[in-house]
Amino acid sequence: MERIAIIDVGSNSVRLVMIDIGPEGGYHQIENVKETVRLVENIAPDGSLHPKAQEHAVETLALFARLCEVRGVDTIIAVATAAVRRAPNRDEFLARLHRETGIEVRVLTGEEEADLGYVGVVNTAAPETGLIIDVGGGSTKLVGYRNRLKENWAALPLGSVTLANDFSVRDQIKPDSLVELEDFLTEQLTKLPWLSQYGTVVALGGSARTLARIDRRRRDYKPDISHGYELLPESVEDIYRWLSRLDLQSRWRIAGMSRERADVIVPGIAVIKQLLQVSGSSRVVTSRSGLRDGLLYRYLSRHTRDPILLSPLMHSVENLIQYYNIESAHYRHVNNLALSLYDQLRPLHGMNTYERRLLIVAALLHDIGIVVDHENRYVHTFYMMLNARLNGLTHRELATCAFVAASHERYFLQGVMNYTVPAGPLEQEDFRRIMLLSLVLRLAKSFDLGKSGAVEGVGVELDDHEVRMRLRTRGKARLEMQAAMAHAADFKAFFRRSLRIF
Repeated sequence: MERIAIIDVGSNSVRLVMIDIGPEGGYHQIENVKETVRLVENIAPDGSLHPKAQEHAVETLALFARLCEVRGVDTIIAVATAAVRRAPNRDEFLARLHRETGIEVRVLTGEEEADLGYVGVVNTAAPETGLIIDVGGGSTKLVGYRNRLKENWAALPLGSVTLANDFSVRDQIKPDSLVELEDFLTEQLTKLPWLSQYGTVVALGGSARTLARIDRRRRDYKPDISHGYELLPESVEDIYRWLSRLDLQSRWRIAGMSRERADVIVPGIAVIKQLLQVSGSSRVVTSRSGLRDGLLYRYLSRHTRDPILLSPLMHSVENLIQYYNIESAHYRHVNNLALSLYDQLRPLHGMNTYERRLLIVAALLHDIGIVVDHENRYVHTFYMMLNARLNGLTHRELATCAFVAASHERYFLQGVMNYTVPAGPLEQEDFRRIMLLSLVLRLAKSFDLGKSGAVEGVGVELDDHEVRMRLRTRGKARLEMQAAMAHAADFKAFFRRSLRIF
């Protein structure tokens, strides 16, 4: 087991994450600590870092260094971004950091920072093509990617903290100040003609996460997850106008608002709002991934030299299997049986490769909740599927996979309605999809009831009245046949055909 720490010395905050990496490559985040430092605050006219901000940063990194020592970290990767990059006194600051904390901090170029954000996003986000925006405290990074390949990038010297200072939009905001802010942002963004080429906006950073959290609270949305959450431009506009009319203390009281971000949230959202207008994008997807994730994938790929994953979804599935050390052979056999049944039943259900992909995810992780507790494992499975960062899925797909994987108990599927619009991402049509995939998976699980591979395969014969499943077995499979026939009533209700297994 290897333990690494990634430290991001940002313009607004300093963050530490710790990750355990197993011998087979599986990894898991075990720590995530943030301290608001505001290096870009009270900055000198020439861009020099203020002594008070420097002191706060040094104290924070000293604490992080001690935490790394106590937790047995093997490798520390530390980087700094815009505020340090632009500071004339950065060399003195970095030397002091190293002298007093023992941590050597590398300053990223604007291009490196944008590229790391891109790597973090394409390895975790659902959109294959998109426009990344990362609003930091002192800068904003933009990356346009198509088919997961980076095409364009820019780093603008403006962020939530610097804009709050320059346009006086921290507390009670004057309408004229807001107009000036929006006009300035529009002017800066229209200098980048390629912004309109990518459709979906993928938003990173604290402002985007806060925006998503506020919207979820207002909607009572399920699941309460920031990563992959989708907003319409109208929602962004509505929240922005609402927040801009409030004073600072009123913003503090809003559900979903973090106290340390309330004074800079309006300019942070303003950047996202103006980007949506300039680019003509019809939706924004928030991402919890970014620079630190990019650093992780760079580190994991130090032997392959290519940090871009072939399949983010299957990578995250395999990572969960490795990390939790679940019964891989059984899960993979159930998956193979489920896919075989799905393919042979296609003339009846008429679904395609889209649903097949979701079935693979659900089948490979169908009993993962057992690592928490055997009793009520379907509940644990559902929660873990929603919250274990299955990258590359929309919330709609994630909720579908969670319900299918947790379908040990038939009645559990009644909870689908709690996740249906407007409270959640599921549509009415998803109910049939979930019922089919859960039925196929339950049959497949039944055929490997003893986890011994007694049923090697299933042949399916169809007619107008009956579906016959001929088992190819190794030895007796009476228990497996009985378990599968327990689903005969559900099978007939869905397919309007009787089920016979022999």
